[in-house]
Amino acid sequence: MKVSIYGDTHYAWVTAAKLAETGNHVVLCTQVGEQIQPSMKVTREAMLAELLGQQQASGRLQLTCGNTAYLHGSLHLLAADASLTAVEVAVDRILEGAEGDTFLVVLSALPVGALKELQDYAFARLRTLAKPYRVYVAAMPLFIREGSALADFNRPSLFVLGAEHEVVVKRVLDLMRPFVRNAAHMMVVPLAAAELIKFGINAMLATRISFMNEMAALSERLDVDVELVRRGLAADPRIGSDYLSPGCGFGGPSFSDELLSFARSVKETLDTAGLVDAVIAINDSQREILFRKIWRFFRGKLQGRTVAIWGAAFKPGTASIENSVVHPLLHALWAQDCITCVYDPLAGEALREQYHDQPLLEIASSAADAVRGADALAIVTAWEEFWNPDFSQLRQLLKRPVVFDGRNMYEPKQMLEHGFRYFAIGRGESI
Repeated sequence: MKVSIYGDTHYAWVTAAKLAETGNHVVLCTQVGEQIQPSMKVTREAMLAELLGQQQASGRLQLTCGNTAYLHGSLHLLAADASLTAVEVAVDRILEGAEGDTFLVVLSALPVGALKELQDYAFARLRTLAKPYRVYVAAMPLFIREGSALADFNRPSLFVLGAEHEVVVKRVLDLMRPFVRNAAHMMVVPLAAAELIKFGINAMLATRISFMNEMAALSERLDVDVELVRRGLAADPRIGSDYLSPGCGFGGPSFSDELLSFARSVKETLDTAGLVDAVIAINDSQREILFRKIWRFFRGKLQGRTVAIWGAAFKPGTASIENSVVHPLLHALWAQDCITCVYDPLAGEALREQYHDQPLLEIASSAADAVRGADALAIVTAWEEFWNPDFSQLRQLLKRPVVFDGRNMYEPKQMLEHGFRYFAIGRGESI
């Protein structure tokens, strides 16, 4: 099947690689309308660069910024991180080159209600062009997680297709057949329902995280270990254990942006601040919690000190630092003339590129190098290699044995036995 994909996003690159791998002839256009977006670093997703190289070598995948995609078949997947206006510009060019019925499938999370606007725009545009064809609009929101996106695409936990006509349902299901057959759940729903399912899932997950962060704050005040509270909640089958771990805030490029978009839509549609606004406010505060703990411990005297930081990526398994919790922590420490030495297994280079002119930033080549001579250690990302460090070596390398754990990786009792002052999220010492 001939497929054109538009966008320079994580969704676009992963979809292009996987559809080409299953035998489709794919053209990926990284320019949407007149907007050329920054090039996404495909190396931030494990094995993606290798798969893209294989598919290009096979001839099934072609990369372009030109007009090739607009003239390549009738199935067009819109995966741009762009405004509705920019997407409409792309639709103009697609319809101008159409030589038959055209299928527009939206992967991106446009604002709530935008799919109906896009559908109406496409119908009107086709009438203006006076072409004797039809245009069909569908929504295929992707539930893939950065760091495990290729596996998630192969075996989706949920496959949702929003469409109003059986002809586009059949075309998309034919395209996605190798993946739909592996889906744990599959739904075909109206366009607007597909939008709300995607946004609703993100909002619900964020709500659980922010709720647990509130519980952690309360636990600290009452001298309760929040891990006991988490286990109690998780034991109730109506709640379960997913997304119940408190921490120093969530981030990421797609998740956070889609949440903010949903919050705006709720406010505009219902003319009131919704629950999601409170969730975002709690998370914004939580993203500063590590700095507040460090500030209190050193009584504001951070100038000239060195804080080691383990982790910079917004989550384990990716090299992406987009909207990562590390940014507010770094900026707050630098404002106090505090030296920061960061180690991340994958994201160190991205951090170096973004802050290449920051003299207070050092990028370490190993976890041990990061803590050598540091006044404290802060943990931002729960990489596997941080779970079981050599605590004796860690204690010797630090100037003082103090750890600020933003991901609750260690047991407070264990850290006390190793001789550490341990400050986590709702666990360890309160400060």
